[in-house]
Amino acid sequence: MANKKYLLNNQDMSQFIANGYLLLKPDYPAGLHQTIKKRTEYIFKSGDPGNQILEQVPELYEIFDHPVVKGTLQSIIGLNYIMQPHRHCHVNMPDSKGQGWHQDGTPRKFQGWNHPWRRHQRSRMAMAFYYPQDVSTEMGPTAILPGTQYYDALNDTESMPSLPICGEAGTIAIVHYEIWHRASANLSSDKRYMMKFLFHRTEEPKESSWNLDVGSADLWNKIGSTSDIDIAQHPILWESLWNWYSNQNDDSTLSQLDTLDVHQLVQELDQKTEVAERMEATYKLGTIGEAAITPIMDQLNNGIPEQNSLNLSAALSAIGEPAVPVLIDMLRHDSDWWKRACAADTLGDIGKDAKDSVQSLIEALDDESDWVRRNATNSLGIISESLGDTISALIRAMEDAQPFVPINAIFALTKIRKSHPNYDPLFKDVELALNDALNHQHERVSYYSNYALEQFNQTQNQFIQ
Repeated sequence: MANKKYLLNNQDMSQFIANGYLLLKPDYPAGLHQTIKKRTEYIFKSGDPGNQILEQVPELYEIFDHPVVKGTLQSIIGLNYIMQPHRHCHVNMPDSKGQGWHQDGTPRKFQGWNHPWRRHQRSRMAMAFYYPQDVSTEMGPTAILPGTQYYDALNDTESMPSLPICGEAGTIAIVHYEIWHRASANLSSDKRYMMKFLFHRTEEPKESSWNLDVGSADLWNKIGSTSDIDIAQHPILWESLWNWYSNQNDDSTLSQLDTLDVHQLVQELDQKTEVAERMEATYKLGTIGEAAITPIMDQLNNGIPEQNSLNLSAALSAIGEPAVPVLIDMLRHDSDWWKRACAADTLGDIGKDAKDSVQSLIEALDDESDWVRRNATNSLGIISESLGDTISALIRAMEDAQPFVPINAIFALTKIRKSHPNYDPLFKDVELALNDALNHQHERVSYYSNYALEQFNQTQNQFIQ
């Protein structure tokens, strides 16, 4: 149950949608951050603890259990969000030169563990950056490029205003998972510690999870005047995402776009070099809706480069439910594994409106392509419909030889359990499969299985209480 006192308001939420971050300074007990820092320094004498930082510094639970932090995360990624098992303490050493700008996750060609098929604008993941000590600009703070969470590439970082996240011990930034960021050069003689934790939505929005004021208006026109950062203005995108977060259809901005040229927009997705222009075209196509589907599919079938296929599939995500039938057909019948993988991923990004695709996604778990199976597994966890069939299929996917697939299956089952605490028929079978996976030959599968069992126990205890 959310405490409404700590949920975001309309202005906070619109700032997050536009800028991709919120800075928090909760009122923690005196000495807590000093204790965390000292314990962290001691642990690092024996080596980097990796994902075990929370277990080795249990005081961090108090950081993320604070009602201000919980209320912010609940507002952005839903009431039943969960902490990802991937968490880490980043140490920026004295005299470091810093990093280049990047988004988390390894590029697709390297098949990174945390990287999805493509970047997604809808925030099903958020990150928290926490400092256990005072951090100044000289100490190599984490810096972000506000507003870039919707860009899959950057054309000119020099022209973009960066924001170094500085502040007293206890400062926390909640950021969109896809935001571009980097560690700055550490010009001081002190080590800079930053704890990075990931959080994940477990269920699609049914209504706003913040304190929505339906009488508030003109939010997007106020962004430029209320922000200290001069970000690019994308009101069409912002309003589309606002509608997704709140599960409503307020088309005050979108209704002005009835005369758009569909074919021109599809060409822009295929040809524009500026990422902001491609993104604008994506969401304009989304506002056009069903009439844009055939031109998009024609372009997809023209043998365009892979990256352009991702741009077009993002437009199908923005269109939503009307695009589901053609995506199901692509998933089942296209001879190109790349297009099948696009279809599997896009159906999941559409979410609950793609519920008619569940059986096709289950069939795709037998696809010859690792990426199709990986994307289908992830999408089944997002859509979370036809639970009996979905859960059985995900248990089977845990036996896949490609470790990406069982990891996605484990995490999908964890989300389903969290969002359906009183659905019992098959969860005993899930627990048996997770216990078997504790001895999996791949350590990440074992690690995620142990994490899932912990989440299952917590969910069961909460339901009993």
